[in-house]
Amino acid sequence: MVFLSLSLLLHAQKAELSEIKTCLKENKNLDVADSLIRKVIAMSKEKNNIRHYLTLTEIRRKQYENGNEKLYLRQLKDTASLFPVLRKMFLAYETLDSIDALPDKKGKVTPKHRKKNAAFLNLLRQNLYNGGIFSAQKQNYSEAYDCMDLYLDACRQPLFSHYNYLQEDKQLPQAAYWAAVSARKLKRYSLMTKYLDLALANRDNAPLVLAMLHEAFVENNESKKAVEYLKKGFREYSEFPYFFPRLVDYYSQKNEIDSVKQIVDTAISLEPGNMFYRLAKNNLQLNSKEYDDCIALGDSLIHNNDQNAEAYYNVGAAYFNKALLRNQKTENLKNKKKEVNALYEKALPYIERYRILTPKKTQRWAPMLYTIYLNLNKGKEFEEIDKLMKNY
Repeated sequence: MVFLSLSLLLHAQKAELSEIKTCLKENKNLDVADSLIRKVIAMSKEKNNIRHYLTLTEIRRKQYENGNEKLYLRQLKDTASLFPVLRKMFLAYETLDSIDALPDKKGKVTPKHRKKNAAFLNLLRQNLYNGGIFSAQKQNYSEAYDCMDLYLDACRQPLFSHYNYLQEDKQLPQAAYWAAVSARKLKRYSLMTKYLDLALANRDNAPLVLAMLHEAFVENNESKKAVEYLKKGFREYSEFPYFFPRLVDYYSQKNEIDSVKQIVDTAISLEPGNMFYRLAKNNLQLNSKEYDDCIALGDSLIHNNDQNAEAYYNVGAAYFNKALLRNQKTENLKNKKKEVNALYEKALPYIERYRILTPKKTQRWAPMLYTIYLNLNKGKEFEEIDKLMKNY
C-alpha cells in the first residue's frame, strides 16, 4: 500500500511538472503553473529541490514580463495590478537564494545563482519604490506598504549584499517615511517603527514621522510610548512647532508643574529669541502665581509686539490677582483699599487692551473689568459691562 501510494504520488507529480513545462513553453496559464509548482514544493521531499524554485522564478518572471509588455503596448487597464506581480517575483527569487545558499554535505556555502539573479533584480528594484509611491497616491496603502517593505528589506537580504544598499541607496529614508505613513493609514502601529531609524535619517521628514507616531500611539491608548516620541521630537527638533505645546499640555494635565517649567526653560535656552516659548513661560508664571516675574516678562513681550493679546492678559491678570491677594490680607488695614485700587488701576489698561484685541473672549475679560470698574467707581463703564455680562 505504501509502495502504491508513493507510485501514485510520483505519477501525479510527474503530470504536474509536465503541465507546468507546457504552460511555460506556450507562455499561457501561468497562474495555473504557479499554483502547481507551489503544490509540488509543499511536498516534504521536494521542499529543498532547487529545480522547483528555479521553475517558480521562471514562471513569475514571465508573469511580470507579460504584464510589462501589456503596459508598454497600453493593453494593461490597471497599472497597479503589475506591482503585486513584481513583489511575488522578488519574493520567489529571494526564496530561491535561500535554498541556493544552503550548505552542501561538507558544510560549504556556494550559491550558484546569486550574482546573476541579484543583477537582474537590482535593475527592477526601483520599480518597487515607484509602486509604493504610486499606490500611496492612489490611497492603496496596503500595496504601498508592501512595496516599500520589500524595497527596504532588500538591505538585509544576502541576495543583494554586493550592492551595499544601506550606504549607497539615498532613497532609503524616503521609502521608510512612506512605509510609516502607509502603516499609519492602515492602523498597523507596530509596523510604523519597523524602519524608524531610516525614516529619521531625513531631517526634513523626521519631525513629521515623530509627530505621526505620537498621534498613532495616542489613538492606540499607549500614552507612555506617545509621550516618548514627543520628548524625542522636542529634544531634536525644537524648531518644529508640534512638540512643545503638546508636551506642556501633557504635563499640565498631570499637574506636573516642575516638568512643565523644565520644558519651558529648556525651550528658551535652545531658542532665547523665540516669542512663542517666552509667552509660554509668561503663561506659566501667571499660573504659578509668580506675579512680579509675570509682569516683567509680559511687559517685555508687549514691548516687542504690541499686538500680543496674551501678554496683555497675563500682565493685567497678574496685577488683578495681586489686588485680590492684598484684599484678603488683614494687616495695614488703613492703606488696604488704597493699595488694592492702585493695583486695579495698573491692571485696567492691560485688560482693556486685551478686550480690544480679543472682543469675542468675553468670559476672560468681562469679570475682571466688572470688578475693576466697581472698585474704581467708574459708573459709566460699570453700567456698560454690567449690562453686557447680564446679556452674556
